[in-house]
Amino acid sequence: LCGSVAAQTTTGVLTGVVVDAATQAPLPDATVVARSPALPGEQSVVTDESGAFEMTLLPAGTYSLAVTHEGFESFSPDGLTIKGGRMRIRIAVAPVPPPVADTAIEFNDTMTMPSMVSGPDPEYTPDAVERGIEGSMQVRCVITADGQVRSCKVLKGQPFMNGAVVGALERRKYQPALAQGKPVDVYYTFNIRLKLPPR
Repeated sequence: LCGSVAAQTTTGVLTGVVVDAATQAPLPDATVVARSPALPGEQSVVTDESGAFEMTLLPAGTYSLAVTHEGFESFSPDGLTIKGGRMRIRIAVAPVPPPVADTAIEFNDTMTMPSMVSGPDPEYTPDAVERGIEGSMQVRCVITADGQVRSCKVLKGQPFMNGAVVGALERRKYQPALAQGKPVDVYYTFNIRLKLPPR
């Protein structure tokens, strides 16, 4: 008599909400795709009218997500560990910036450095706090001649913080860079150090 024993596989449920990093408004119709060595193929869902989504029967393991929505930058957080049970996350994605006329030049030492006039510092997301995310980021943006921050691109990111950092930078106002005394559009790389807020 031959018998077989079904292996017990631990599975989890991932729920969350996708929001606009600039306004914090929920984003309906965003596509969220989960991938993992523990998952045959991939699992994808679309957010509802409140920006919420749910993925069920996810085998325990380490996951990466890909979040896409028309008019917004793609966002791909990774290192998400699912151990079973229910996990909730919040994902902020940055709007695609309006095109900048190709007049920007690379900032260099012969110019007067742009200086911040007003605007927010990046705020930690709950998911980054929960996972103890710290470290450095590099974000390359255009600072326009009228002091706006546009067309940001993350060169070196941190999980669950890219959208929050880009959103904060693009809400800032700067004294523009000066070349020979005149305001100019420049490509400028921000070096940002993330340190967890005190509990």
